[in-house]
Amino acid sequence: MEQQYIGIIISSQLYRELDRGKQPEILAFYEEGGNINNLIPVYLRLEELLPGEPEITGYVMNSNGVYLKNTIPKPLVIHNRGYHCSKDAKKQIKMLLAEGLIIFNEWNQYGKYKTHKLLMECVDIRPHLPETVRFNLGNMVEMMGKHSELIIKPSNGTFGKRNIRATRLNDTECLLIYPQNDLWLEEMLPAEQLPLKIKSLVTSGMYIIQERIQLAEYNNNPFDVRVTVQRNGFGEWQVTGMVGKVAKTGHFVTNVASGGASVVFEDILRNLPHLNERQVVADVERLSLRVAKHLGDQTPNFADIGLDVGITMDGFPMFIECNARDLRLAFRNALMFETWRETYITPICYGKYLLTKRNGQ
Repeated sequence: MEQQYIGIIISSQLYRELDRGKQPEILAFYEEGGNINNLIPVYLRLEELLPGEPEITGYVMNSNGVYLKNTIPKPLVIHNRGYHCSKDAKKQIKMLLAEGLIIFNEWNQYGKYKTHKLLMECVDIRPHLPETVRFNLGNMVEMMGKHSELIIKPSNGTFGKRNIRATRLNDTECLLIYPQNDLWLEEMLPAEQLPLKIKSLVTSGMYIIQERIQLAEYNNNPFDVRVTVQRNGFGEWQVTGMVGKVAKTGHFVTNVASGGASVVFEDILRNLPHLNERQVVADVERLSLRVAKHLGDQTPNFADIGLDVGITMDGFPMFIECNARDLRLAFRNALMFETWRETYITPICYGKYLLTKRNGQ
């Protein structure tokens, strides 16, 4: 059988590494996925995918294991792993789709507030959602009256680096924890001053106010779970892996990029004997699949996501946020190498499924 190409839009950083003659380790997983599915991965940037042009230029591994630039026919199926947030990029992708290309995870920048609203439509998911509203002074006052702790964060991801935590200590005092110049500052202030103080900290872009989930703790630090959910070689959603993310001592942000540690989820649960390990894992998987299926029904070509799921003290899973460009580093950092590998191979299997389906085989 003649091999076909599968396009993979990679980040500008990875592309620069290829330009410098380096061989990023994660590309070996894509190559393995290609070998399994009789596909040749070609690595490119969105800039190389010009509407109306029959060919593209991208990096392809040669027989000696070296990545070289090649000009090839435009691949029919493309996995978007790049980072694009401009209107021009969105317009370009729409034009490529109009040509008949299949681009899965065609747009991978979805705001937290939009995602929350979509999930609120599903009655089975609704109990797993913390109350979430757009940030404004009126909503801030209302949410302070309803919840003792709040998280204020950008609607578009910043790896937790601009998250703000507000705690109501009593009727008159609040504690605010917020980032400034790569440091986390704590400030006590009167409750009536809190909304205006937070407004002064909120930078450009939309922010949301979210009820803070009282997370279970591992070694006295809060943790949540990164769940990679992907469409597989049968076109079906599967949970490819779960890994715990534990906040640094004294911090509330679990993101690895903000100092959080990656820990095997089952190891965390074994340190929480009051919880039923099998039940918690099953509940997290059930919620994650429901979220993926619901968002997939609402979003074109949705196929590869990373969910952050919190676990309450009594083991109940709570959805925190969805990342449509899951970086997957938490698996590597937790030494879960087989799972890390599978998170890259599975999308190639899905790409093969799409090609086969497109060709009517």
